[in-house]
Amino acid sequence: MDLRELLRQYPFLRILFFLIIGIFIAESLEISNKLALILISFGFVLMILFVLIPQLKKSYKLRPFFGLIVLVLFTCLGVFRTQVVKESMFLSEMDSCEAYQLRLIENPIEKANTFSCVARITESVNKNRTIKETANIILYFKKDSLVNPLNVGDRLLINSKVERVKNAGNPNEFDYSGYLKTRHILYTSYVSPTNWIKLPTDHRMNVRTLAWKWRDQLLQIYRDNGIKNESFDILAALTLGYKTSLDPEVRKAWADAGAMHVLAVSGLHVGIIYLIMSYLLGFLLKIKYGRWIRSLLLLIILWLYALITGLSPSVMRAACMFSFIVVGEAMRRKGGVFNSLAASAFFLLFYNPYLLFTVGFQFSYLAVVGIVFFQPKFDKLLFVRNPILNKLWQLTTVALAAQIATFPLTIYYFNQFPSYFLLSGYVVILMAGILIYLSALLLILSQVEILSNILGWILQHLIKILNQIIVWIHELPAAVIHSISFSSFQVLLMYALIINLVFVVVLRRKMAVYSFLILLVFFQIPELLNHFRPKKQELIVFNAGGNSLIGFRSGNQVSYLCDKNMEMSKQKFLANNYQIQNHLDKLQTDTIQEVDFWEFAGSKILIIQRYNDLSVELFNHLHPDIVLMRKSALKKAEKLMKHQINCTIVVDGSVYKNDLQRLQNTKVDSLDKLFVIMDKGAFIVDLSLYK
Repeated sequence: MDLRELLRQYPFLRILFFLIIGIFIAESLEISNKLALILISFGFVLMILFVLIPQLKKSYKLRPFFGLIVLVLFTCLGVFRTQVVKESMFLSEMDSCEAYQLRLIENPIEKANTFSCVARITESVNKNRTIKETANIILYFKKDSLVNPLNVGDRLLINSKVERVKNAGNPNEFDYSGYLKTRHILYTSYVSPTNWIKLPTDHRMNVRTLAWKWRDQLLQIYRDNGIKNESFDILAALTLGYKTSLDPEVRKAWADAGAMHVLAVSGLHVGIIYLIMSYLLGFLLKIKYGRWIRSLLLLIILWLYALITGLSPSVMRAACMFSFIVVGEAMRRKGGVFNSLAASAFFLLFYNPYLLFTVGFQFSYLAVVGIVFFQPKFDKLLFVRNPILNKLWQLTTVALAAQIATFPLTIYYFNQFPSYFLLSGYVVILMAGILIYLSALLLILSQVEILSNILGWILQHLIKILNQIIVWIHELPAAVIHSISFSSFQVLLMYALIINLVFVVVLRRKMAVYSFLILLVFFQIPELLNHFRPKKQELIVFNAGGNSLIGFRSGNQVSYLCDKNMEMSKQKFLANNYQIQNHLDKLQTDTIQEVDFWEFAGSKILIIQRYNDLSVELFNHLHPDIVLMRKSALKKAEKLMKHQINCTIVVDGSVYKNDLQRLQNTKVDSLDKLFVIMDKGAFIVDLSLYK
């Protein structure tokens, strides 16, 4: 099968591809919506003409022109839809607003020092004038007994300061603001008890509110039947997607064993329900109109499950994906599952273009495509007569197919790879199905006390056994390959290599061998370039909040300075990605003194913590190139700056905010050499180029 035949057999692949191009263009460039609308309208008119006029439809010479129309139309559709969704995320008049009316779209979650939740701003109030809004916001409430009763759907009025979400600016850090943008969240606000009031309850029907209430009732049934502690946390995550109370150690064990996807209700769970219910309803295919009745029942079951899991985005995405597969099967459309997958992806991305940039969307579709394409071919490699061993072989081929399709993304996003994914796959896939259906039976029989208690006891102990197996796998030698990384360029090349292998091995295309070898050479280029680049002599002052963390990089080695109160877990969180992405070896970590002086790569770095230690004499004696000010060091900085000290002054996140505000309000010429980490992010400089 060549590319032309592939696109002819699966037409939704073509329009999905163009839609994705449009989404990328809209994210990269500012394009007028009016221009996109004009091109869309023009494209629709031309398409209608091609369909209605036989001479155009049958003309072989005009087919490339029709393909160009499709390209422009669906690319512009992707641009237009992305721009519309992007505009809906922004507030109209953030700086001048006095108050905001909003509705909670998630229940508050208790953190160490606050309660946090996501809300949608419905109105902004500005001098007795209200403006309709659609922006989402993360609220952080100061711990208060009034926050506990808040639930999804509650309406609040707040008058606290609203700010744009921004990253800490540390090198190679997780793009938190980008992640929140995929959830349509651009703003955040800290709300004290005096800055908010609860408005009267709106009794209008809200599907999401109803879904969350149902989920809370089902969670209470688990608790009432003796499911508690880790067993409750795991069952709640596995069946209903409730991960709020999940212990970090449990998360780590399951992630290292390659089973964390089981605790995130998504495609696997919906797929299990689809496969089993499809099998159980198979008898309907033997009666008249049974195919349509079966499809309708499957759709109802899939979306009912999405409803009781709280309509989480991952479940809705999976339910939509399998809904298109169900409809495609019912219609017996040519193209089968691949066309249905492309159609569902097109529908989802048209509704919410930012799904394209979410990890869950990428993993879900790639895993299903991998399973559908590779698993049948792997299955034919070995004929197993024994039915039990045959099921085990099928589980193996499913796990291998999914890993082939997703391992580049696993390395790119998580910088690790689970060595025993096959072993954990056997366990969790078998147990997940059993636990999902036992928990469904428990919910159905919850009013029958004896039976529900027995089922609760069985579930409690089954989950304990499952968790012990996962922990055992997690503790096996070399259970996880850590500190590996792919750049985005290497991820694209890796998928190109996989596609080339398919053309070589499956489709037997000789030309694909040459392109495979060329891609393999290109894959090595980043490593070769890194090898021949001059070694960096880099100084990094991290944005570490109330702590101080300084990195000294020399070539492929790095050492750190941190304050004595900084926890190792926080240091690892801040610096781990930087080390992995740049392939650095950590040498040592020292503690910063109250007055500290270092010479590195020909530059002098002075670190001062207390204002009593800050003096012109000290500067004149040491002649530092870079001065890092911490804690109370800014208290007398204004007097120092008036002496025109010729150096770069870096202010880290540990300084007292009042001192910083007072300094920024003064008129001192040296302020242009002031680098405030809280405003600009981490201070990073290549000292070999600094002089």
